[in-house]
Formats: sequence, C-alpha cells, structure tokens
Amino acid sequence: MEFLQGYLLGLSMIVFIGPVFFLLIRISLEFGTSAGVWVAIGIIISDILCVILSFLGVNTFFASNSKFYLTLLGGILLILLGLKYLIKPSNLIQTKNKQHLHYLSCFVKGFLVNFVNPFVFFVWIGVVTYAKDNKVLNEHLEVYFLGVLLGIFSTDLLKVFTSRQIKTFLRPTVLRNLYLVSGLVLVGFGLRLLLLLV
Repeated sequence: MEFLQGYLLGLSMIVFIGPVFFLLIRISLEFGTSAGVWVAIGIIISDILCVILSFLGVNTFFASNSKFYLTLLGGILLILLGLKYLIKPSNLIQTKNKQHLHYLSCFVKGFLVNFVNPFVFFVWIGVVTYAKDNKVLNEHLEVYFLGVLLGIFSTDLLKVFTSRQIKTFLRPTVLRNLYLVSGLVLVGFGLRLLLLLV
C-alpha cells in the first residue's frame, strides 16, 4: 500500500514542467531514445541524492552559505544551456556525428540540471517531511520512497519514448522553434534563480 501511494505521488510529478523536462525532450528528439534514457537515469540518481540529503538534514545545508553558491551555480548553468539552444538551435535532423553523442554526457546533463536546481530540493524536503510526519508511512519509508522514485522514473521514460513517437510528425522548422522555446525557458529559470540572490 505504501509503495502504491509513493508510486502515485511520483506519477503526479509529471505536471511539474521545469528545465529538466525540456532537456529530456530535447535530448530524446535529437539524439535518440538511448540518450534520453541516460538523461532520465541522471535525473533519478540526482533525485536519490536529494532524498538522502533531505534525510540527513538538508535544511541546515540550505541555511548556510552553500545555498547561495548552489543557487548561483544552478542559475549560471541553466542560462548557459539556454543560450546554447538560442544561439545555435538545431533542426533535429540526425547526422552521423549526432548519433555518436557520448551517453556519459547525457547522464551528467540530466544529473546536473536537476541537482543544481534548489526548487528540486524544496520539493523533496516537503515530501520527506510529509512522510516522516505520517505515522503509517514512517514505518515503511524505504518502500514509500522507492515507489515515489520509480513513479518519477516512469514518467521520465514515458516522455522519452513519447518524444520519439511524435518526432516523425514534426517539421524541421517546428522542431527548431521547440529548441528556441526550450532555450528561453532554461534562461528564464536561470534568471529566476539568480534573482533569488538579489
């Protein structure tokens, strides 16, 4: 029962549309399903780390100067990624060079874009706090969080495979515009993080 509750919560997080959403879609469309899966693996590994840090008392971490530097790093990273898509948007027509994208790069991008986003930590702090305060869930925390993480991973994989299915119906100009929108979104999220430091 606890696993099901956690899994449903993980599935519900599909409604959150942030920088990792656009990164996942873009990589899947341009480099293929395997690359998208590695991005999803990077995202879920960073989520696991976020859960562990939340249990260890990440509130203290965020009360220190570490919050400032993490937010600064996150903002800069997202802006740089966004500018890359805006300055040189791809038409998503695969070439031999694109097909040889190193999967480690996909993993690192998924991990970093998710991990350096403080909003991800705030979400996990809320989830961990709720689970700890719930007497029923508190007795089966491992099972509950396994369900949450698998639910999130399932939605990310769904995005990956759905992206590949719709690619054949999209014209290059439409895909190019998708890159531009993704770039604007990433820059927007990055600026939002930096504004928190003002």
